[in-house]
Amino acid sequence: MSNISWNIWLIDRLGRMFPRVFWNRYTTLAQRQGFTRLYLLLSFDCDTDKDARAALLIDDWLEKRKIQRTYAVPGSILETNSTIYKSIGAKGSEFLNHGYLPHTVVENGVYSSTTFYHRMEPHQIAEDVNKGHGAVTKIIGRDPGGFRAPHFGRVPLSMQRNLIRPVLKTLGERFSTQTTPFVSFEKGPIWVDNDWVEFPVIGSSRAPFSVLDSYSYINNPSERKVTPQFAAVFRSTIEDLLTWKICGLLNFYVDPSHVVDDPGFFETLQIVHDRGIPSLTYSQALEMRNQGKF
Repeated sequence: MSNISWNIWLIDRLGRMFPRVFWNRYTTLAQRQGFTRLYLLLSFDCDTDKDARAALLIDDWLEKRKIQRTYAVPGSILETNSTIYKSIGAKGSEFLNHGYLPHTVVENGVYSSTTFYHRMEPHQIAEDVNKGHGAVTKIIGRDPGGFRAPHFGRVPLSMQRNLIRPVLKTLGERFSTQTTPFVSFEKGPIWVDNDWVEFPVIGSSRAPFSVLDSYSYINNPSERKVTPQFAAVFRSTIEDLLTWKICGLLNFYVDPSHVVDDPGFFETLQIVHDRGIPSLTYSQALEMRNQGKF
């Protein structure tokens, strides 16, 4: 095990042993940024055609409860499912630039990941970012305000800083959300790095350094549906953070097709709604940050 891998493992274990210590640190960082309460920052990674159909159902449910939401869809998938995503966009949902190339392929009935930036040439990455931006503008009818890389946990920070962000700036994008919970507990809910705004995702209340996403809880690679454990962890995270009086951003993301048939997912979001936790899109969070209104 390399020194970096060892350090990551050790920090993750410490987080599981003393989660509240790290969440208290997160709250301290959030308060320094002006946060006085907890906000939901919910996004959906839509990498397959099944995600498009599921997103339509989920978005209707969220709209009825006035829960804000953001979608990250590869440009090629946006084009294939343009009618669905146009209707979602028309209801006010935010769309990120998620690149253009497909992120998932089906081989013998099993979904496999593809399009890894750390394996691509710089000009290929720049082209993918540019085409992803253009696809959102064309299909949704407005420019994306920010970006999430495919399989972002594998994108080195040096690549984000030196290659991806300069391209995003030329496109007029203002933020990204493509860093892990390790950044959340080092920098807080919002990280401003050389005038660039980054929204790191977060983990669960009891495993703060492990990304809380639906993919980690799917039952098998071919069916791709979450087990009941996902909703249980999601719900306990909400309840714990409220009990511990944590403030900041609940920056979670899921794949729609993973959760559309899971009652527990919707029950947890209903709890978020009923407990009065405000929801934001990334652009709304950025605007509040710029105006100092958290």
